[in-house]
Amino acid sequence: MTINRIIRLSVLAYALRKEFFISMIKIPAFIIGGLLILTGIAGYLLQDPGLSLKIKGPLAADAQLTLSDGNQSHELDLGFASSEAAGEHAYWIIYNLNLNHAKDASQGNYAIDEGATDRGYVKKSFWYASSKGETMDTLIQESENYQGAGDQETIDIDWAKVDQNSSTIRFVFKNQMESTGPITLQASNWKNIDITPEPKPNEKIEFKKSWTAFIPGILGIILILLTLGASKMPHAHKHFMHVAVLVGLVGFFAVAGKVGSAVAEMNWLKEEPYMIIHVSSLKPTTMLLSAGLLLIFVILCVVSFIEARKSRIAEEKKKPQTNSSIKESSDKKESSKDSDKKEGKEKDSGKKVEAKESKNEDVPSKSSDAPTPQAKKEPAKTEKDTPEQKKEETPTSDKKPSEAPKASTDIEEKKSKEPIKQTTSSKDSSSSDSNSKDQDDSKEENEAAPKSEAEDKKEEKPEPRGDSEKSDKVDNKE
Repeated sequence: MTINRIIRLSVLAYALRKEFFISMIKIPAFIIGGLLILTGIAGYLLQDPGLSLKIKGPLAADAQLTLSDGNQSHELDLGFASSEAAGEHAYWIIYNLNLNHAKDASQGNYAIDEGATDRGYVKKSFWYASSKGETMDTLIQESENYQGAGDQETIDIDWAKVDQNSSTIRFVFKNQMESTGPITLQASNWKNIDITPEPKPNEKIEFKKSWTAFIPGILGIILILLTLGASKMPHAHKHFMHVAVLVGLVGFFAVAGKVGSAVAEMNWLKEEPYMIIHVSSLKPTTMLLSAGLLLIFVILCVVSFIEARKSRIAEEKKKPQTNSSIKESSDKKESSKDSDKKEGKEKDSGKKVEAKESKNEDVPSKSSDAPTPQAKKEPAKTEKDTPEQKKEETPTSDKKPSEAPKASTDIEEKKSKEPIKQTTSSKDSSSSDSNSKDQDDSKEENEAAPKSEAEDKKEEKPEPRGDSEKSDKVDNKE
């Protein structure tokens, strides 16, 4: 198996793992997103119609607020607020509606459902009300004071300090008798009631289903779209999934933070002093289910991120090994090339050395004519480079005849040394001996012939002569 094939297989394995992790998130995302959409649809369709009012202060003294469903109507009791705080005015409306209207209707309907038809109960639809924020917390605290009266310490409530500038009332219609509708709220005076656009006196406002019940479905659609984007654009898969996790995490905290208040509101309406049995539990149920689905999605995403990181680290560990093997092979190839180059250079250098040796062998063969009597000119060539001979070079006219015997003695000593060197070189090259002998014979024949003085001068011109050679010539002439 070659290195390229290993790399291809590792890349393919990484791609398959990446595709596996994408599918591992894709399928649960579709399932969880689909469940969230179904939860939102169910919460929106099954919810009871409602209406929210925001009170900014004390209502008008002559204001009359009337609820109607087409079959029956109910006039709200505004109570007796002792302050101008919006929270206190909201409290009296909520308290009187739940205690004097919703409680009786719900318990009568429950008795009819249980078979108590002999008590004169008539089944009918009804309204109940709640709030949020500080007003809702104070209402729950008042209910706890009522339930624990005489058994535990109660907390004093000063309604004049509760939501002084703004308070919310949430009306809910519980349809028990197939009302013909529409469900409306009518007011003779809308003073300090914040509604946009502001209605006219005695104008009716309809109850509607709140779109906020479909928020889980919106979150599910967003998660599915982000998952599809991640699968369609793999290069941006990481960014899409990070956004999806962020949406899921924010949605979880937002929904989970309201589950407790929804459950507390439901229990508050079903317990004393109101005992509204038919209060819907749809709101806390949908919130709890949505929070659970979002939490599961976040956990799955985190697990997939961890697995993807582990696989990425494993792939990064494998890549250096393949790269090192490639480098080793390339290094081996380069080393083999370098070795071949070195061997070629060594061969070339060996050939050059042999050529030099052969040249050097030819040179001493020429100098092997030392034993002959007429080889006096060659020692002068060796003496040419010595500094002593350069100093001794003077014109022939200045030389004295007394120097001739000294020069002759020096030449004899050098002649005695040169044959020793020539014999050692002749031993190393046997082939050059035969050539030297032939050259010696030819030199003897040439030297035996008489030479003219002009030829002697020509031979002396190319090379400067030493004093000893000049003295030898003088002796020969004499």
